[in-house]
Amino acid sequence: MNASNLKTVVITVFAEDKPGIVRTLSDTALSHNASWQESSLSRLCGQFTGIVHFEVTADKKSVLETSLINLSTQGIQVTVHKNTKIKDDSEDINGLYIMVEANDRPGIIREITQALAEHNVNVDNIDTEVSSASMAGYMLFKAHLALAMPDDMSESDLEEVLEEVSDDLMVSILEE
Repeated sequence: MNASNLKTVVITVFAEDKPGIVRTLSDTALSHNASWQESSLSRLCGQFTGIVHFEVTADKKSVLETSLINLSTQGIQVTVHKNTKIKDDSEDINGLYIMVEANDRPGIIREITQALAEHNVNVDNIDTEVSSASMAGYMLFKAHLALAMPDDMSESDLEEVLEEVSDDLMVSILEE
């Protein structure tokens, strides 16, 4: 493909989980000579969802978009996002991986993300779960977060910010 002739197509996908969804997306892309650039896809609560970035030649862009939208006949809902600006994620980012644990309660995500936003920390990725705390009789909230931190913030600064959210919140810095 001629790099100057390439166009970006960014979609979100949602479907009831079943085998073959990713294959169907990749078959559709391949049938239009589109290149699958990057994606984040997952299954949760019996549903499949994600975001995919393709590159395709300008002359095949609208046909690819139509073909992806038409996957709704197979139970795969695709939304094409127009005028998406792709940012270069390869630049150096002060990235950090952490795990946060606390007693589960309504609003815990808001409390954590509010503290992060107030200190200009960007959440790049978050995976959460709630499980029973062994033999304690209460539910435990856990979150794994990939963060992009301001250059002037240290790991200990971040721990301090998050531990101020509540007395029961614990932060662990993880290796990549």
